[in-house]
Amino acid sequence: MNWLQQLSCAWQKTQLQRPELALMFTTSSAEQWVAIDCEMTGLNPKKHHLLSVAAIHINGSIIDTGNGMHLVCRPPVMPDRDTIVIHGLRTADVEHGMSYDDMLALLLPFIGNRPIVGFCTQLDIAFLNPLVKRYMGTSLPNEVIDLRHLYSRRISGHTQGLSNQAQHLNRILAHYNIPELGAHDAYNDAVMTAMAFLHVR
Repeated sequence: MNWLQQLSCAWQKTQLQRPELALMFTTSSAEQWVAIDCEMTGLNPKKHHLLSVAAIHINGSIIDTGNGMHLVCRPPVMPDRDTIVIHGLRTADVEHGMSYDDMLALLLPFIGNRPIVGFCTQLDIAFLNPLVKRYMGTSLPNEVIDLRHLYSRRISGHTQGLSNQAQHLNRILAHYNIPELGAHDAYNDAVMTAMAFLHVR
């Protein structure tokens, strides 16, 4: 974390309304990350809603799948037929899901101060941050690592634009002979992202 990030993190901590989450603003341990994946009703954070979040710890070269979490939320608007074919979550699956606050009460301590690893993290964070800010007074302070950019830099040696191979997770998985576990399931996607990250980094 450079001095500018440290300054930003220090300012964010002054906005924190939940003291029990102060650990999130401390320096993370080396070789520890958390892989995250979200499923939403659509791709526009201003009009679509979060449906589920999965998170898995990565400790060194170990993916701790035995202690991961997959949280299904009840959105303010139920998913429609057009999007169900994408994320696989029906009204029956989410209508008894947890509130966003209950989800964050479990998710945020699990994330802690670990850097967040994901595929297309910009989108996931765009859905999470408004909920996080309302819940604890500030947005996520964590370093965010996008597997797409990491992979693109690895295979092309630069970060200007994304290679075609980096645009889709299954192409990265194929490059490293990582088995596909079934796409558009938040937990499976988080596991596959974690596996790919260990190869790419």
